[in-house]
Amino acid sequence: MKKIFYLMLVALTMGMFTACDDDDENTPQINNPEPKEQWGKTLRGDNQTLLAFPDIYADYWEYTYSYKDNPNIGLRLTGKFPKSRFFNFTVYNDETQIDVSSIEDVNIQPDDSSINPYVKETDDYGANGYTIYIIPANTPASARASMKNICEFPEDVNMVSIFMRLYLAKQYSGDEYGGVDMPAIQAFDVTTGEEVDFPKREVCNIHESLNLPPMDFSADLPQLPFMRAPLSLMYPNSPAEYLFARIKLNEGEVATFRFIPPTAPKSVSEYATADVRYWSICLGSAETYSYASIYDEEMPKVDKEGFVTFIIADANSAKLPDLQAKAEANDGTYILTWNRKEQGDGILALYRNMVINENYQHSMRKLMESVSLAAASGDMSEFNPMTMLAMLAMGNWGPQGYKFSEDDFLSDSFNYANIRRMK
Repeated sequence: MKKIFYLMLVALTMGMFTACDDDDENTPQINNPEPKEQWGKTLRGDNQTLLAFPDIYADYWEYTYSYKDNPNIGLRLTGKFPKSRFFNFTVYNDETQIDVSSIEDVNIQPDDSSINPYVKETDDYGANGYTIYIIPANTPASARASMKNICEFPEDVNMVSIFMRLYLAKQYSGDEYGGVDMPAIQAFDVTTGEEVDFPKREVCNIHESLNLPPMDFSADLPQLPFMRAPLSLMYPNSPAEYLFARIKLNEGEVATFRFIPPTAPKSVSEYATADVRYWSICLGSAETYSYASIYDEEMPKVDKEGFVTFIIADANSAKLPDLQAKAEANDGTYILTWNRKEQGDGILALYRNMVINENYQHSMRKLMESVSLAAASGDMSEFNPMTMLAMLAMGNWGPQGYKFSEDDFLSDSFNYANIRRMK
């Protein structure tokens, strides 16, 4: 009897294991690569591999998938907060390169038992987690009910691109990722909530066919007006505002411009009250690569009137040491060098503001119209100067410049007020 009982017990136990094995075999295995394999390689602004005048102090990552081939498939991103000055996710229609939604660092609700280190100061950013949902607009309300941090895209978009941006991550954390791993991407069916295989990463148009405006640097006027850049081009960053000026720098010349800068935060406690989260000046070539940049922390001084002044000088000029000495002797004056021999004499100066504070009175977005593509390439036939020239629309907060000979700038009689003249 004991022997029969023992044999029955063994058979029952084996049957249980067999049943478990059968369940495992029937459970579909989800194909999901490691996070760094899910995202594209780091798109760096500082190594002249990325077009569209990137900021040298920013790093970008993208993941692009075909929603047309993967209908009803949304994405859940889970990660740890990186340490940087600014961090966000933006969703684009990759075919048009236009942003359709975004979420900025301060608006990301942290996971349970975490804090948002862009809202509440902490030394340990990476100890705090977040979850982001990228979903089509037709996602059922029942599925949305449990979601925080939603970025939505129209269901008629064929190719969806998700960009993650970090500004000053290397300066703040020591590495380009902000001291944490890349966020993990999990695909799921928005109608059932079931996890599905990772959709194949497609080639983003930022690598293939970027929509760039024509860059005409043939005009050789001494005045250097700044205009608001066209908004729907080149994967725009939603909170970023841009002004640009086209410059033809001839031998023996300096290009100068000046304006009153916004305030930028020195700590997380100032994020809510500073005019902007970040601002910078970048210099790019006719090919739209960036070669020089300076950001707010590198410009601690202003002159007695509250202005900063920028001098763009030829890196090959024999008078460069004298130009640098004069800049150093005048508070709020900063030299940016440009190598005419290697990069050509066409320069696009780009003034970038990262505006999170909706109360900032001198916002380009509030005060200026963006120029058309025709105006950006030199056709001014439908140009409205009162709303499209920065100095007229923004007053002293709008940059305006002028070209001088090196000798004129070095003269003891040089008057900084002449930099902002329009004639």
